[in-house]
Amino acid sequence: MTKQYKIYKRTVHEDRGIYISFGIEEDVKDWKEEEQEWIEQDLGVGDDTIEELKITSTDPNIGKILGVINDNITELKGKSYD
Repeated sequence: MTKQYKIYKRTVHEDRGIYISFGIEEDVKDWKEEEQEWIEQDLGVGDDTIEELKITSTDPNIGKILGVINDNITELKGKSYD
């Protein structure tokens, strides 16, 4: 049987805007640990979300693929068209 990788979307509300990233179950664990660190630093996380998307992948490289997408999103972070 082929393994199905669930895909998740993380939304983080930062001072300069909203940051979106995508990942798999392994990433969710890291995200929750990072969120806990932010809570300990008294940073607000009330509007941040992690949601399971209604899509899966059978590609074992999906984590790497999503990593490249996230890197491209991060590259655009903070840029404007002004």
